[in-house]
Amino acid sequence: MLRLKGRIEAKAVPQPSVRRLFRPSVLSAAAAVLLLFTVGTLLLVGNGKTTVENFTDEPFAYTLPDGTEVLLQQGSELTFGADYNETDRLIALEGQAYFEVVKDASRPFLVNTSETELRVTGTAFNLRISDEEELEVEVSEGEVELHQHGKVYPVPANYRGLAFPGKSCVVKAAKDLNRHAWRTGILRFEGVSLADVITTVSNNYGLSVSYPQGCDFPVSGTFSSENPISVLQTIAELGQCSLEARDEIMGDYAIVGLCE
Repeated sequence: MLRLKGRIEAKAVPQPSVRRLFRPSVLSAAAAVLLLFTVGTLLLVGNGKTTVENFTDEPFAYTLPDGTEVLLQQGSELTFGADYNETDRLIALEGQAYFEVVKDASRPFLVNTSETELRVTGTAFNLRISDEEELEVEVSEGEVELHQHGKVYPVPANYRGLAFPGKSCVVKAAKDLNRHAWRTGILRFEGVSLADVITTVSNNYGLSVSYPQGCDFPVSGTFSSENPISVLQTIAELGQCSLEARDEIMGDYAIVGLCE
């Protein structure tokens, strides 16, 4: 489960550049490395692989060797091998990240789970991979492909693709790009069911939110998602309910009230 608080520990590599989000870099390459040692740890992992972990309380920006820009969510982890960008650009992700992939049709950008492969030649998208290998991609520019059991599922801009072990891929419209809310700070809903709203907020922030079975009402509005707990409180009030914190450290909440 992703966490909203913590510290940074980056296991990174010598070549790609790394920087904190929303802070213009005016440092030299040597100074940037020194900064990383100050705020976290730089380590080379074994087997020629490099892992970047973000345990800060804010997103962490990173540049892969080919120039692809990554924004890594809190509690997430990115790994790539020493052969990255030779014949392809294969990475592994645990958690959630936003990618702006450099265009290169000869070297596809790849992310795999046990049953599904995400294939990109150059575009921008949000990607989440859960501990259960649920893969969810929401595309903001261009198009990506989900390859599963010999079938190809194109996911164009403003659409979301979902793959889960043992199930076929599903592609749905995502005009508001709400899966990007953890970095954009904006959630928009127009007559969306409570169940879908809770799923959106939970997946963005790694929260566990329960509500009484049969409790459902449409949600409309634009919300600032800088504080997801405040968003959940507002949504609960729309249904004349309230939000109960069951375990704040573990991110466990419940909507309670009239629906019960």
